[in-house]
Amino acid sequence: MPKWNDLSIAFNTLREIDVAAIRTEAERPLTIVCVGAVGVCQEIATRLERGTQRYGPIGPSPIQLASLATIIPDELHSVDLIIIGLERTTRLSARELTTIDRLAALALPTVVVVWGTALPADAGPLHPRVAHARLLVVPDPMAPDVDEQLASAILDRLPAELHLAAARRLPGLRATVARQLINNVSFTNASYVLATALPAQIPIFNVPFAAADILVLTKNQAILVYRLALAYGAPPDIRERLREVLPVIGGAFIWRQLARSLVGLIPIWGVAPKVAIAYAGTYTTGMAAWRWFAEGEIIDQARLKELGREALALGRARAADLIAQARRTGAVQVDRWQRWGEALRSRFRRKEK
Repeated sequence: MPKWNDLSIAFNTLREIDVAAIRTEAERPLTIVCVGAVGVCQEIATRLERGTQRYGPIGPSPIQLASLATIIPDELHSVDLIIIGLERTTRLSARELTTIDRLAALALPTVVVVWGTALPADAGPLHPRVAHARLLVVPDPMAPDVDEQLASAILDRLPAELHLAAARRLPGLRATVARQLINNVSFTNASYVLATALPAQIPIFNVPFAAADILVLTKNQAILVYRLALAYGAPPDIRERLREVLPVIGGAFIWRQLARSLVGLIPIWGVAPKVAIAYAGTYTTGMAAWRWFAEGEIIDQARLKELGREALALGRARAADLIAQARRTGAVQVDRWQRWGEALRSRFRRKEK
């Protein structure tokens, strides 16, 4: 376990971050209406509201249940998400179909869940009345991946700025939000290192660029850790979260910082290892923090090293993808400049004639 003094860089970086906006985002009000078959809506709400994490849901559930026969669509204009829960044994009446039409006319984020059946292969697209919705078909409600599918479908339609608040209020969304946060910030840090890699390859510039990279990457990791804490329902006091989590994630921070510093000072290593390490270090930090906030688990050094190897393999793959994409983009830009230059030369030749 690293000593407190070894974590001074991470501590100072975290302490200096303005977390007010993140806390406000996590505490935003949220309203989800689940309308349709009563049993299906109750099952959906139960799955989203339950969780075995160390922190329970924060505040009352944002999910309101209603039936298609009684809901008044005109009263739902301020709703953040509509879930339409249907079951295979129920045939919708004309009135219920009209209600779905009126709900669709609101053009609100919508998820249609068909519970307990598989649609035929030739079912085709959704009916035009709900063509804007995300469709989730659940043939077997007892399948082990149903909760994850449900969470993914909801987050796919729920505006991104509400994901943190939704996870804080609904434990059933937390694991999916955590994975998204870790993957997104790891990708962001890898992309940042790629963008700064070329000037950092010049020996006279590589030391200051390496130092700047450490600051930016660590700040992004710190924000990731705080977002994970809020997503899992931890109290929002940043200082308390610092004291709680720094010894837990310290190994991941130090691993990333040392590796990043060494690679940053050796230009001959090239771009790919730097991008891979930026991704892997962020991923490892995020996973360590996730396990702590979810279950109070401290990842031991052996598991941390194993996780680091797994993360580095992911980082290498992401680095290859990013570099290939950058090369394609660069080739397009070069071709565009070449065509522009040729057009300009042709214009001057015509003038000379």
